[in-house]
Amino acid sequence: MTRAPGGAAKVRVRLAHGGDLDAIVRLEVSSDPVSWSRPILAAELERAEGVLLVATERKEVIGYICCAGQGDSWHVLNLVVDRGCRNRGVGAQLLDAAIAVLHGNPYRRYTLEVRVSNEPAIRLYRSRRFTDSGVRPRYYSNNQEDALIMWLEEGETAA
Repeated sequence: MTRAPGGAAKVRVRLAHGGDLDAIVRLEVSSDPVSWSRPILAAELERAEGVLLVATERKEVIGYICCAGQGDSWHVLNLVVDRGCRNRGVGAQLLDAAIAVLHGNPYRRYTLEVRVSNEPAIRLYRSRRFTDSGVRPRYYSNNQEDALIMWLEEGETAA
């Protein structure tokens, strides 16, 4: 096993496959009160115009990102990191990897919605030069929370 500085196991990001589905479902259910179902996640895994990547540590799935082509842009649908692995840059690795895989193929814009209360995620997206472009009122069905809409134009990557 490759170790990063300080003795922590190295996190790897790769394309997801069917064998990852159980772990992805567990992450989804543990992180979102309105989680996606297994059939929805399985369909995203097979989506032709998009990507589903996982972050692994010691061969265990500790995070995932799901993106899909919608209209004229890539839409970041979900980005989830295991609660015990947060604040270690895993989300940034997943987001950077997804943008690298999707880069200009065929869209040059990325968008997402994020709960207005999710300050760590908003900081992550802003650190990758996503910019605020509006709010979707009462977007989340479980508590009617608003969603911040964010965009990134290709070429506006983190310094």
